[in-house]
Parts: sequence; C-alpha cells; structure tokens
Amino acid sequence: MSHAPLLILVHSPLVGPATWQPVAALLRDRYDVLVPSLHGIAAGPGPYARRIADEVARKARTAPYHDEVVLVGHSGAGAYLPAIADALADALSSRVRAAAFIDAQLPRPGLSDFDASPPDFREALTAMADGGMLPPWSQWFPPALMTELIPQAEQREAFLAELHPIALAYFEEPIPDTVLPSETQCLYLQLSEGYQEQADRAEALGWPTTRLDADHLAVFTRPEPVADFLSEFVETLAKR
Repeated sequence: MSHAPLLILVHSPLVGPATWQPVAALLRDRYDVLVPSLHGIAAGPGPYARRIADEVARKARTAPYHDEVVLVGHSGAGAYLPAIADALADALSSRVRAAAFIDAQLPRPGLSDFDASPPDFREALTAMADGGMLPPWSQWFPPALMTELIPQAEQREAFLAELHPIALAYFEEPIPDTVLPSETQCLYLQLSEGYQEQADRAEALGWPTTRLDADHLAVFTRPEPVADFLSEFVETLAKR
C-alpha cells in the first residue's frame, strides 16, 4: 500500500492516450501513474459517459492499491471527471482526493457538449457530419495547424495515428447529473487562449488557477512544465 496518491491522467476521447505519455514518463520517477486508453469510445455508440467512466475504473483495478487518487483531465476529459470519480468509488476503496483540469472543459452536470457550446459549434459539426459520423479531430482544421502544434514529425505521426472518426451523438449526450464531492480539491491549468473562459470560470469558483503561455497540446509537446505543475500540486496535497 502506498501513501502517495495514484495519478490517473485522462485524455480527451477525441484523441488517444499518447497525449499524456510524455507527462506520465516524467512523473513515474516519483509516483504511480495510470494513463487509461479511451481510444475508440467516441467512435462507437453511447452511453459515452458511462463507458468512459467504467473503462477508467476497470484500468484502475489493475494498478497498485492507493488510499487516494488524483484525477487529471485534459481537454474534453474534464467534463467526465465527476462520472469517473463515481465509478472509482464503486470499483475501489480509494478516495478521489483531488482533480486537476489541464486546459480542460469543466464539469457540466446534465448538459451535453452542444448545450454548453456556442450555437456555431453545433452548426459546424453538424454540417461536417456524414451519416452521423465526424472525421478525426485533426481534419476539422487546416493541415498546417497540426504541424504548428506538433512540429516534430515522428511525434506528430504518433499522435495522428491514434485519431479516429467521432460519432456526432457523442456531442449530443448529456453528461450525468453528478458532481465531484465537496471535499475534492480542484485546480485549473490553462495552456491556450481557447480555454480562457473555462479558466475564468474555475477561478470564479475559487479554484487555484494557473495560466501558462503555451498551447492546447503542450501536454504532448512541452511536458516538463505540466509535469512540474502536477508534481507541485501532489506535494502540496501531501502537506495538508
């Protein structure tokens, strides 16, 4: 039994677990780190939140036992952290001590992604869909953007290899009407301008909020400051 928490790094269901591997590699010298794969869930049928939460809980059962868990969500994974915490409570006797949102959506109990987004987001994705399916996330943008976000060719290829088509229904499904326990310590790390509104909301909720001059995929391309941020957070928790 370890007294340090288990860190569970949850990637956006629109991409793959490679997103978190550079950060995980830096943290594993000090902590047990789990990077569950949600690959393909958003390409299939719902219920998406339940499938995501159950998959994280299933992978967590294979990890060494820890009294406490720190959940870390990037991008779209942030909205699912309350559902994942519920699934972990059922699957393990560990407590979710804290939740870190890294350039991530905030929980939105009872609301779908479309409900919580501007109308033009729904319109753009609906127009892009063919037979209820969207192309892989990278194809929503000009090709040059992926090169800009991930300049190193081999790294970019590894990221793109995990992408897959996405069901439009994924964005239409309301998140379960659940919240993180009140004693869960939450904090936010903003990496890109696109998540400023989410960071502002986190700050208004009283969450410790840090802003880095980076980009959305810095967890993959510039893992050191993200790993340092999470390590400092875990050490702060240990002193409380």
